[in-house]
Amino acid sequence: MGIKVLSLFDGMSVGQIALREMNVDVETYYASEIDKHAIAQTQLNFPNTIQLGSVTEVDARKLGHIDLLIGGSPCQSFSFAGRRNGMSTETNEEIYTLDRYLELKNEGFKFVGESYLFWEYMRILHEVRETNPNVLFFLENVEMGEKWEAVLTKAIGIAGVHVNSALVSAQNRRRIYWTNIRTKTIGLFKKVVPDIPQPEDQHIYLEDILEDKVDEKYYLKQETVDKLLANGIKGMENLNVPAHKADEAEIGDDFGEDA
Repeated sequence: MGIKVLSLFDGMSVGQIALREMNVDVETYYASEIDKHAIAQTQLNFPNTIQLGSVTEVDARKLGHIDLLIGGSPCQSFSFAGRRNGMSTETNEEIYTLDRYLELKNEGFKFVGESYLFWEYMRILHEVRETNPNVLFFLENVEMGEKWEAVLTKAIGIAGVHVNSALVSAQNRRRIYWTNIRTKTIGLFKKVVPDIPQPEDQHIYLEDILEDKVDEKYYLKQETVDKLLANGIKGMENLNVPAHKADEAEIGDDFGEDA
């Protein structure tokens, strides 16, 4: 029999694509997603996907045994390309624990941005563990400041692995991955740490993936290019990021994804 997977912030279900590429036998795949276009693409490619709707409404206890929990919670409030206000309420209270988040949620507080949805991932992880204490999990998020990375690491219970997708693609995308899929114990107190090696650099560049001949209808108009460049420069001026860190900010890279 195959495994049962719960994917949060599923998008167009690249989790299923990855599992398929690894020849993992999936018996049941639950997906939490709200974007209608992403859902339509998922159902086209994987019609047996069971859609659950918004992550805030998922009750994992009703799903029974889950073998694998995956997801990439929204990153905009963590990203160096944003305001970096982390997880907080509209009254500027920063949220450092799941218990406090649930208190605020139950009291009807409103939250800034969407990165606070990390706590929904943690809520669901706790619910899944009621049925399967040994559930495997995988969480992805953007590179962020040390403060918020420490909060996420403390909550999930294992340090994250920093990987730049530029090693295996033509994109400069620095990300953090928290997982218990592959771990090791170190030290006198048998501390559990991730055992995920860095991918080998494939030396893939933009020129390697661009097509030589492309119909002109796919080209941006010059006025659009000029506007994008102007907005990029203006955005950098508004960021609290040193000029030499511009490549780390990845302007425009993180906005609109992971929602």
